[in-house]
Amino acid sequence: MPDTDTTSVSGALDRISINAFHRRLLAVCGTAWAFDGMEVILISFTLPVLLDAWGLSGPAAGLLGSASLMGMIVGNWGWGYAADRYGRKPAFQWTVLTYAVFAGLTALAVGFYTGFALRFLTGVGLGGALAVDTSYLSEHLPTDRRGRYLVYLDAFWPLGYGFAVAIAWLFLSYLPSGGTVSIPVFGAVAGWRLLFVASAIPGLLVFAVRYGLSETPYYLARAGKIEAANERLRAIAAESGEEYEPITIDEVESRESAGVRDLFAADLRARTITIALAWFAINFGYYGVFIWLPQTFGASGTVPALHLGGATFGGVYGYFLLIALVQFPGYASAAYLVERVGRKRTLGTYLLASGVFTFVFASAMPGAGFGLGVSGFWPFFVALLASSFFTLGAWGAIYAYTPELFPTELRATGNGFAGGVGKIAAVVGPVLAGALVPAGYVVALLPLAVAFGLGGAIVLAFGVETMGTPLG
Repeated sequence: MPDTDTTSVSGALDRISINAFHRRLLAVCGTAWAFDGMEVILISFTLPVLLDAWGLSGPAAGLLGSASLMGMIVGNWGWGYAADRYGRKPAFQWTVLTYAVFAGLTALAVGFYTGFALRFLTGVGLGGALAVDTSYLSEHLPTDRRGRYLVYLDAFWPLGYGFAVAIAWLFLSYLPSGGTVSIPVFGAVAGWRLLFVASAIPGLLVFAVRYGLSETPYYLARAGKIEAANERLRAIAAESGEEYEPITIDEVESRESAGVRDLFAADLRARTITIALAWFAINFGYYGVFIWLPQTFGASGTVPALHLGGATFGGVYGYFLLIALVQFPGYASAAYLVERVGRKRTLGTYLLASGVFTFVFASAMPGAGFGLGVSGFWPFFVALLASSFFTLGAWGAIYAYTPELFPTELRATGNGFAGGVGKIAAVVGPVLAGALVPAGYVVALLPLAVAFGLGGAIVLAFGVETMGTPLG
């Protein structure tokens, strides 16, 4: 495939000040990111309802809960490759439509098999969006602000998380008549069906907004479409009233289309393996902890209800909201540090801290018996908040770090590959934790804490720093 020296694109972007275009693009990407987060967490609230409604066995419920994560593996790998081969824009647009449509269709599921298939297909779109959106956004940003903006992107995740908690409470807990709503023509409709319909609507709106967006200048330049790349860059510069100096072809060479095997070429192999292990660790720990969080709260003792805005939230709903809120300062601190101390040190340190605090809140649970001198609800809860702070900060850092490790022709493929490896861990982590729960929640949480710590140690030992480095 024809290629150009895309450093010239980087130089052009570095000469354009951050302006309304960049902020608008962050909002467009971030809105979809928030609803990705909403879709992932909704199953934690709907699964107990579906277990009763469909008479699911324990293993069937576990498979249904993991269906979207399994689909995300396919979406990460497939859509990442498609974005490098056919362009960021089509993948950027169609991934969001895929997950919105199948999320809404989940409302029509009638049992395990249809539910599993629809959640799996929802996950294919979700995984694709996570792989492609970071590539799309990163290829519009100047070098000195790229890391911070990519952390800001991931900071939209807890917005979706909080929204999921709110609508789950509305449709599953607050509604009268046993969680059903009477709708003309349709009659009584279960709240969980309305929940999935509500979750799809924002994604459809985002799809409509994305329809008018253009291809990234990096991809256009790599494809040899220099005039189109210049037009794109000129439009970005015009937003801040700056003059634009067109890029030129510095070098043209023939390249074959890149694929997954190219991620393991001599110059990229160490990067690919290191970041894939980091993704495995953060997914293993995060999903293992948060999928089991309602049960963990139950094991920690009585959780008092919260009174917010005149409404009373049950323990799980209220504390999930608090946990989501503490994630914002976690992201803010990571956004600051990735541009001050670097991506590698921020990610590695935050993963290590996640491991430490996960171990502490597990050890503080009543009856843990680890002899740390702390026990009871409040030590447990404070350590849990700290774990959430550092874990979500690490998520922001890893999303800032990953796109910078790969050249343009492999950026989405690299993102997708690492994310897909991570989603394998996202399936395995909760399953392993669930298998260990009979031995005690501290035993179940210990491997998750160790995974966080090992991931941080690997990044610090073998990672390369990309702060201040132009995209290749």
